[in-house]
Parts: sequence; structure tokens; C-alpha cells
Amino acid sequence: MQINIQTKNFTFLEIQGKVIGQDAIVLKTMLEEHIKTLETQDGTPTLIFNMAKVQSMDSAGLGVLITTSTQIRQNGGRTLLLNVNRGIKRMMIRTNLTSLFDFPKNLAEAITSTL
Repeated sequence: MQINIQTKNFTFLEIQGKVIGQDAIVLKTMLEEHIKTLETQDGTPTLIFNMAKVQSMDSAGLGVLITTSTQIRQNGGRTLLLNVNRGIKRMMIRTNLTSLFDFPKNLAEAITSTL
């Protein structure tokens, strides 16, 4: 798994590979540290995950997204998921978790919604 982060008025995370098992734990640790940093800054935290290159995700990976979204929402922020593959989106629909996330059509729409 590979994670690239860019921060401006929002945090853009590009995740690649499989978000399963140990890799999900690595992602969780990295996101927890990043959220702590965001909490010390002024403004509303917004995370945009580009998931175009995520090959698969298990329940541990889904749990990381849920926990992250919950933490961000408690701080008045939002979590946006871009380019979610069909299998992961189906898993979110089946488990009734789509209300935790926004699903913009593209990056431009996601960025516009953060302004």
C-alpha cells in the first residue's frame, strides 16, 4: 500500500494498493497523527481520499475509514471519497455506511465543495 498526502484548505490522500490487515493499521496510525495535527490548526478539517488505485479493502480498511470519518465529523469536518471501485462501494451500501461519506463525481467537485 502507498499513501500520498497533500494539504492546502483540505487534505488530499491518494491511496494505492490493498487496504487490508497490517496495511490498514499503518493507514490508521498515519491518519490518527494527521488528525491530531489538524486539530491544532484553525478551520474545518476536510479529507479527500482518492481511491482510484485501491485494489481491495477488507473490514479493517473499512473500519479505518469509518473511524476517520467519525473523528473528522466530531471536529465539524467532512470526509469525501473519490473514485471508489464498485466492490468497495457495494460493501459500504450493504453495511449502510454511505451516509458517513460524501461521494463527489470528480476532484474539481470535491475541491469546490471545500471552499
